[in-house]
This record gives sequence, C-alpha cells and structure tokens, in this order.
Amino acid sequence: MASSTAVFTTTPFLLRPLANDFGTTVGAVGWISTAQLAGFVLASWTAGRYLKPVRWVFVTLGLIGIVANLASAVAPTLSVLAVTRFGSGLSLGLAAWFAWQGAFGNAEKTRDVAVVGPLIGVVLPPLITAVLGGVGYQWLFVAMAVLSASPLAFVGEVPRVDRLRPHRTRHAATRGSQAMLVALTLVTLAGSSVFVYAAAIGTDYNDLSPFVVSLLFSANAVVAIPAAKWRGRRGPAGMWFALIAGLALLMPSVHVPAIFAAVLIVWGIFFFMGIPAAFALLASRSRFPEERAGDAQAVMALGRVFGPLLGGAFIAADQTTEMGIAAGSIMLSAGLLMLYVDRGRFAHS
Repeated sequence: MASSTAVFTTTPFLLRPLANDFGTTVGAVGWISTAQLAGFVLASWTAGRYLKPVRWVFVTLGLIGIVANLASAVAPTLSVLAVTRFGSGLSLGLAAWFAWQGAFGNAEKTRDVAVVGPLIGVVLPPLITAVLGGVGYQWLFVAMAVLSASPLAFVGEVPRVDRLRPHRTRHAATRGSQAMLVALTLVTLAGSSVFVYAAAIGTDYNDLSPFVVSLLFSANAVVAIPAAKWRGRRGPAGMWFALIAGLALLMPSVHVPAIFAAVLIVWGIFFFMGIPAAFALLASRSRFPEERAGDAQAVMALGRVFGPLLGGAFIAADQTTEMGIAAGSIMLSAGLLMLYVDRGRFAHS
C-alpha cells in the first residue's frame, strides 16, 4: 500500500511539468491519470473475482509496476505515456486489492491500512517537488519503478496457496452494499475532479509556489494520520462527505491563498474520518465483507477515472466556480446516500 500510494501521490505534481514538456494543457495531460485509473479499475475488479491473494499474484503486480514505470520514463509521446500509465494502474489495482481483502471488515486492520496513505503523504510531496525541480519527471518515474519493486523484498511472507479459502465462491451484493458502492463511486468522482488539479489550482489560481503547495499536501497528510487511526466513534460516514462537499465547492471557486490552504489541510481530516466509517458501513451491510473489498476499490477507482475528465473540462474552459458547484453537489449526494443507508433500511435486504 505504501509503494502504490506513493505512485498515486505523484500524479497531481506531474501534470504541469508534463504539459510544459509536451506542449499541451493541464486538462489534456489529465488523460494519463484517467488511463492509470482505468487500469486500476480493471485490475481490482478482476482480482476480486478471479484471483486469490497468493505469491504469484504478489510477484506479478510488482513486476508490472517496475516495467510500466520504467517505460513511462522513456515514453516519447503522451499517447505512449497513457499506455504505460495504464500498466501502472494494473499494478496499483492488484496491490490495493491484495492489501484491502485482508483488512476489510476488521476495524483494527482497516485503520492500519488506511493510515498508510497519510504517512506517505507527509514526507513525499516535498521530495517529489525536489526531484521534479532537480532532475525532471523522467527520473521521478524511475524512482516509482524502484518503489514498485520494494514490496518484493517481502515475497517470502506471502503464501503460495490460499489455505483459508481454497475454493472461493462469489456471492451477490446486498442492496445495502450496492447503495454504498454507488456512494463510494460518487465520493471519488467528486473528490478527484477537484483534488487531482489541486496543485495546479494552488499555483495557477492562488499564486503559490510549487514548494508551498507541496508543504500544504504534507500538512493534509499530517492531520489525516490521527483521523485514520481514530479509535473512538466516528459518527455517520455520510456526515463527513457532506462536509467535504463544502470544501469541494470552495477549493476551485475561491481564489484566496489562505482559504485554499485551509481547505486542502482540513480535507485530510474529513476524508480520513469518513473513509474508514464508510468501509465499516459497507462491511456491516454485506454478508461477505471480504468480497466487497475488491468491489469497493474498483468503484472508487472508477470514480477517479471520470473525475479528472470532469474537472479537466472545467479547467480547460476556465470555469472554476462551476467546477466547485458540480463537485460539491456530487459529493453532497454521496453523503446523503450514506446517511440513508446508515438508517438501516437495507441492513438485511
């Protein structure tokens, strides 16, 4: 999870350098994020249905990540780069499924996996900025290849055979879990439509330097750590995403550096209070929670596929206020749907 999170974290910082190098717009470069997430959707959805968490799968996801990132470093065109990022997405999707299938439905393990993202986010953004400013994005892709290889050091800890579920049978999702999967799709659709462009919004619309924006991303991760590891009552999951709806409205539409900084930081608290609560709600509405792990990762990635397209269209048209209204409305819909599911109407259906 740490290595795959690191790869995902680099995406917002790559958009502007890639746009400059290939002579195009940030919105157009957003397609590489879409391609990567398309691979993520395909891998996580397929893995949950046809694969088992065994050693050969673990080795395969590492090798795919290494090859895809090294190929990205030498990609001559944006089209080729999109293909290599699709390969990276396959690796990331397998990694996310591999981690979450062993944690879903277990509150302690869910907290452990959820906190990985913020921990990585604390130290990584300034390093990304330093690499981009010092040696360029090509070497950043090489660094991603090394990160993709790092989990293979633990290959001996992964069993060759899935002894707990040697003959796995898939079960249909309940109505409650289906509703939660829709809500999670909307969460990432709305969130990624704004957050993928957060670095560009900070620099282009708020006149902040890339280094300052990177520090704000680190602050976002710092405050997210205690939120992800929170052991007390979290409250309704939908409440947190209703609050994020307000942040999604403010970030692109209000071009005041102090407000941008506050929104970016507070987003980390609300999101990582909400996601474990949402996963717990999904598990409670599922007869076989571990089977919904791959589904949850896939639908959330599906939202992240179309989110950058939505946000990119608004950025390209310089309609940042409309961008905020659209993202906030979709996020609010997700929060309200979770609140509805939380009332228990679908608990046994």
